[in-house]
Amino acid sequence: MTSLQKLPLIFGRCVFRARNSREVERFCIKCNMCKTNFHSQRSGISNRDTLSARNLTYKHVSTSLLSACAIYYLFRKYDDSEGVTNYLENLKTAFKNAYVVSAAGPSGGMRSQFNFIADIVEKAQPAVVFIEVVKGRGFRRMSSSGSGFIVRSDGLILTNAHVVAGASHVHVYLNDNKKVQGVVQAVDQVCDLATVKVQARDLPTLPLGKSGEVRPGEWVVALGSPFNLQKTVTAGVVSNPGRETMGNLTSSPPMIQHDAVINVGNSGGPLINLDGEAVGINTMTLTSGISFALPADLAVDFLNRAKKIEGRFPSSPPKRTYVGLSVISLTPDLQMNLRKRVPNFPTSVEQGILIVSVISGSPAQSAGLLPTDVITHINRKPVTSTSDYFKAIETGQELTLQIARGNALFTITVTPEEVD
Repeated sequence: MTSLQKLPLIFGRCVFRARNSREVERFCIKCNMCKTNFHSQRSGISNRDTLSARNLTYKHVSTSLLSACAIYYLFRKYDDSEGVTNYLENLKTAFKNAYVVSAAGPSGGMRSQFNFIADIVEKAQPAVVFIEVVKGRGFRRMSSSGSGFIVRSDGLILTNAHVVAGASHVHVYLNDNKKVQGVVQAVDQVCDLATVKVQARDLPTLPLGKSGEVRPGEWVVALGSPFNLQKTVTAGVVSNPGRETMGNLTSSPPMIQHDAVINVGNSGGPLINLDGEAVGINTMTLTSGISFALPADLAVDFLNRAKKIEGRFPSSPPKRTYVGLSVISLTPDLQMNLRKRVPNFPTSVEQGILIVSVISGSPAQSAGLLPTDVITHINRKPVTSTSDYFKAIETGQELTLQIARGNALFTITVTPEEVD
């Protein structure tokens, strides 16, 4: 058997027996690679900066680099060809780079270098707030909660309109758990955005990014307080940065679809990119892995129109027809997904639009519409996309909707309202 034929066998013994720490230590001592005079061209690193000089051991060498050392050691023992010399030069380069990585110190390691989500959370979390809302009075007194984030250091908070809708009292919990009284200011129920003002100064803020630049597959982080669990962090990727019109009007911009988990209480919290900017405002979830956020560009426009004190806009915009539904086209892929995840989802539906959410106090809620209902016909005409729905409500006339709910089919009448 030649030396090259023996090499895989010996390599197997040296590397795969590396699970035994004593064998690895014996191998490293024989190799002596760490004590050779490797010089780095990078400033501050010389031949003194070896594993031994910095009190590092074979435990700090990655498996891949340890394997490379084993190969070189065996080549050097059984072969004196030019290839061994070339391999040694490459191995020197690998060690130089390894020194730079390990220079962060044993206490830092991979966690300190690659935990980018933790870095984003550390930067953004101080600006995220927990909002507690009290609605009604006396025996009809009810409480609910949501999230928000500070967009101005004097205490201006951005959240969803449905979080603070009908609030008689608003309590805001800052990042340091300090409880302050909040006042609802500007509200746009159609866009589902609102601002809450607290009396405070020099508060940490979260900048709004450009949602128009968000790309599919981009990492995002959702911060908020689902089920009253404050300072909850989830992460995911953008599935679709421009999911077609999901709002209440034909002019509503596309929403950001992502797979970061959000639940009840996440509404109003920020969706953050890797630059620490809020590119969206988490609004609703369809099912696990399918969540939606209002784009930050819409929020910027809302804030520019909102007055600082009064809970209305400075000028009267054109009247808009409003039903109070958020809808999405029911594609075959979405149907198949929902039938697996949503109990009693209609199985006989071939086309239509899915109701994702119903705004409290809206004409849609008064008519009895519910999330996961499927609108199959409007005024006896088949509905195949959201554009059919928006064209119908734009007329402002009474709508007759054929609804599929579970295994039932029935008709509901709803009249759009005009809102500012």
